Amino acid sequence: MSGRGLKRKIDSECRVFNEKWSLDYFVIYSGDKIICLICKESISVLKEYNIRRHYETKHKTTFSKFTEKLRLDKLQSLQNNFSSQQLLFKKQKNINEAATKASFRISHLLAKRGKAFSDGSLIKECIIQAVEEICPERIDTFKNISLSANTVTRRIDDISNNLNSQVSNKTQEFISFSIALDESTDVSDTSQLLLFIRGVNKDLGISNELLSVHSMHGTTTGIDIFKVIEKSFLEYNLKWENLKCITTDGGRNMCSTKKGLIGQIFTNCEKEDFKPMTLHCIIHQQALCGKTLDLSCVMDPIISTVNFIRLSALRHRQFQDFLKEIETEYPDIPYFTAVRWLSRGKVLSRFFEVRNEIEIFLIDKNRPLPLLTDSEWVWKLAFLVDITKYMNDFNLKLQGKDVLICDVYTLVKAFRQKLILFETQISKNCFIHFSTCDKYNKESKTQFPVDFAQKIISELKIQFKLRFSDLDVKSEEINIFQNPFSCDIENLALDESTDIQDKPQLAIFVRYVTKDVDMKEELLDLISLKETTRGVDIKIAFDETLQRAEIPLNNIMSISTDGAPSIMVGCKNGLVGLLKNDTNFPDFIPIHCIIHRVIENT
Repeated sequence: MSGRGLKRKIDSECRVFNEKWSLDYFVIYSGDKIICLICKESISVLKEYNIRRHYETKHKTTFSKFTEKLRLDKLQSLQNNFSSQQLLFKKQKNINEAATKASFRISHLLAKRGKAFSDGSLIKECIIQAVEEICPERIDTFKNISLSANTVTRRIDDISNNLNSQVSNKTQEFISFSIALDESTDVSDTSQLLLFIRGVNKDLGISNELLSVHSMHGTTTGIDIFKVIEKSFLEYNLKWENLKCITTDGGRNMCSTKKGLIGQIFTNCEKEDFKPMTLHCIIHQQALCGKTLDLSCVMDPIISTVNFIRLSALRHRQFQDFLKEIETEYPDIPYFTAVRWLSRGKVLSRFFEVRNEIEIFLIDKNRPLPLLTDSEWVWKLAFLVDITKYMNDFNLKLQGKDVLICDVYTLVKAFRQKLILFETQISKNCFIHFSTCDKYNKESKTQFPVDFAQKIISELKIQFKLRFSDLDVKSEEINIFQNPFSCDIENLALDESTDIQDKPQLAIFVRYVTKDVDMKEELLDLISLKETTRGVDIKIAFDETLQRAEIPLNNIMSISTDGAPSIMVGCKNGLVGLLKNDTNFPDFIPIHCIIHRVIENT
């Protein structure tokens, strides 16, 4: 065959630029192209014939007079001019890229702070004003930053799409995950459903993300919420069988096991033959423990007094001026807001500190509060200041990023013990842990109302036991997660173990020596064995893991197992026996896990 009709491929001919062409024809090789330094045209074919024809046709009559050193100087001059032009274009490109990056970063800050998109124009004006004073010679650079309302909108849309793409990529790698939901109504009476996700990949890397926000304009029943979650699962390709835990805000549409969200999820999970753990939001539960207390004898007079002071703008200003005039530590007293969980403690503390000033101000306004002179009432106020402070501190400890359920459960148990200690100390009129009560004890000659304090603490103990009972039920699983060595060895295997869903788990670790003679150890894989746990099943999973990790078989020196007689160390059907009989597998030293053997002996 002659090959007629086939297109010739220049790139496959492996042509090389000859350096002497630069001096002969005033050309250079730049960016996979031949560039003429005289006219800046590119020569398509890397071949001396084409380069010479271009030079002789267009430039020979002018540049042939340059010979020897003059030609070399001319070449150097042309190269310098070409390089300076390239730098100019590159610099302009960098400036434009920097201006675009600055636009994105400012737009991100506007969205992050919840500011209007039109504020971008104001920010640009501020930048221009500052640059005019500091470095006016660079004002054109800053004028290139685009921050119009439309531009900011596009930037935020691009950032949102990018974040969604990153979240989607992370969720694809999750081998297990849990979700948390919160449904509330905004100022326009539209229900907003927030869906959070925490997942772990095969490398045991943990990620926490806000997965989606859904505006629900119609009903918000459990079925409606389930449909929204199902839509999010399909969008991010999440599998129901990998769902391990669900945390809700405790609403009936969430928690009902029949028509609520939990009931719908359980019904759906029955098809997959598994049941995820369910929890009520722990921070919400802690706040409800305090809200159930009957503190009306103290809170009602305080709320009434604060509202009286702040209801009138004139009266509020007079109160602030009065505090400023007598040089008190605090300039004002805050409102009590029931929806803000930490508000009660702050109002009680501030009211106690400025109670004498409030009494003087109320008398001046012909609205005295007799309770301010009642020692028993002030004792109750002082006690509530201390106990709400502990509740607020506890609430803050539960918040924050990367707080795991085992950490939260430890805090709950610690606070329960703290309440027992408080009850004992209060019965003995010991105020070591009650600084406000100790302070008032030095002023008052009346007895501390022990019965009132013990009633409050007893009610808190009951609430903490009742509302965190779901954690107590799961305490064994939480302890295993926190510290596998603290669990009951008789009920658990070590390496080929069973997870919370009764599915066998095979953990494969590797210890190796690098070229620098550094010894390292890491978890190679964590495999869920779906059905049986025979030696042959474990060998198949073991072989697949070695292939994925691309570990050379000849480099394996020893294999350590948990020593299970039938599936691990069996001479015929166990993993060790099957590997010994495998002709493709090299000789190795089988080892029974030493820690496991010590535990068995004890």
